[in-house]
Amino acid sequence: MRSLFARAALIAGLAGVNVSAVVADAIVPDVIGYTYNLDETDDAKICEIILDMQNPTTPELVEFTAFAGYDKSNASVAIGFITMAAHQPLSEELQLLDLSAATFTSRTFRSADDMDYEVHKDGGIMAATLDRVVASNFLQAFVGGDFELTLAIAASATSSYRISTAPPAEVQNGFAKCLEELLRPSVSLLHGADDVIAL
Repeated sequence: MRSLFARAALIAGLAGVNVSAVVADAIVPDVIGYTYNLDETDDAKICEIILDMQNPTTPELVEFTAFAGYDKSNASVAIGFITMAAHQPLSEELQLLDLSAATFTSRTFRSADDMDYEVHKDGGIMAATLDRVVASNFLQAFVGGDFELTLAIAASATSSYRISTAPPAEVQNGFAKCLEELLRPSVSLLHGADDVIAL
């Protein structure tokens, strides 16, 4: 699934599209997994925590990537997420789904209220911010591992996924160290935790 999702668009200019997601009954994925990833090109450096999940009621796969992207052309750091979904019928290849909305919601943060959105041509959706306070609130909510991701698929029903598992310490550590490097020499969002992200 990773090979299907382009990373280059993560720090593209934000379109500022306002998204209103419809709340649906939450689905608890039967399979989830977190991984840390670092991508660097001549133009950008991107730290990622990738959450892969599977819908137990349909052959649907979802990838949610929390990212921090450093744009080398202007030294800006955008923090947010990109999400994509795919359908995998039995014995068939993955079919990317066209998402029309995506909302990250926790007890303390709602992406639709504070982030700028961009709908990608490949069917994915990105939400991001350059605001340090908003970024910190989002990352704290994400690594806390208690949130819902609501996806609206074009010409289809809305699905809401309930996540209650935090990223493992090693994944959080890798992302925290990478994020701290991205933010230097500016004031870091990190407060110096070694074992977890303390934003």
